[in-house]
Amino acid sequence: MSDFIWFLIIGILFVILGLVFFRLGLAIWKKQKIRLMIRHHMDKVSAADRQAYCRLCGIGLMTAGTGFVLSGIWMLFTDDPVSWIPAATGLAAGILLMAAAVIKYNH
Repeated sequence: MSDFIWFLIIGILFVILGLVFFRLGLAIWKKQKIRLMIRHHMDKVSAADRQAYCRLCGIGLMTAGTGFVLSGIWMLFTDDPVSWIPAATGLAAGILLMAAAVIKYNH
């Protein structure tokens, strides 16, 4: 298969994955569904810190999802190798936000 078809397939998968991440992040942030994460977080995060923890983790997951969606859309229209940059940037920023939430509130 040509490179364009591979980028098209990967682009579609990135958009789907990004939308799933965004939806999960939104559920964690707005509805405070902490149970969507590892059970350890349900036990270690205090009730007073739960809202702030869910906010940071949800925004982190939504940031990663946005990066994947942007990369996927870019891949749908071009086979440019730099189309991975939004996904990598969004994923790194999302992981940093979630790690900051774990360090601050998970004790």
